[in-house]
Amino acid sequence: MSEQSGVIDSWDDQKGFGFISISPGKKVFFHISAVRGLHRPIQGDSVFFQLGTDKQGRTIATHVRSTNLTLDNPRIRVKPRVGNKEEHNHAIKKRASGKNYRLFEHEIPWVKLVMLLVLPFAGALNVTIQYGSLWIFPIYLITSLLAYYFYWDDKRRAKRNEWRITEANLQFWSLIGGWPGAFIAQQQFRHKTKKLSFQMVFWLIVIAHQLLWFDWLFLDGRWLMASLSFGN
Repeated sequence: MSEQSGVIDSWDDQKGFGFISISPGKKVFFHISAVRGLHRPIQGDSVFFQLGTDKQGRTIATHVRSTNLTLDNPRIRVKPRVGNKEEHNHAIKKRASGKNYRLFEHEIPWVKLVMLLVLPFAGALNVTIQYGSLWIFPIYLITSLLAYYFYWDDKRRAKRNEWRITEANLQFWSLIGGWPGAFIAQQQFRHKTKKLSFQMVFWLIVIAHQLLWFDWLFLDGRWLMASLSFGN
């Protein structure tokens, strides 16, 4: 049976049932036992579900789940204690303020990022001191901010089932210097971290930047000059 989409119109958390709005004026009943996901239903949540019937032959919603792909936590189907009402209300306010989208979802491995930035920072500083070029640091900063924004926007679009930003676009900003921002966004939003082909290209870009600055600092740019000469 195919899934339908709707929005939770009303929900009684103590009684464990509510109604899903399918279209203007049309609602369908659902019970907590039919819900799958990581949190109990909250009014205003967008959900997918299937239509079924109860023992009396009435139409109900079954297999109710969030529009985001998540694991299932069986504990959400356990009736909450009365003392948890304040905690549940806090969750409602938190999700409502974030419009079902948490910006800061995961911690960032700052130590790993700092280690990756050692060579680029030293190389950019060396160029600045030797030639008085002040454009390298701003390029890394601006492209990183843009890469971060595009990852954030793509994650937001994915959660809203909207038209996505192309992977080539995301990789482009990493290639021209925005890989630090892309790295932060990937870890913070857990976005594109499980797609092997995407990660392979991304880390090849990071390695290329590391080799470029290693060549500049320790080999006087011989690799870079050799590659440019070969291209000519």
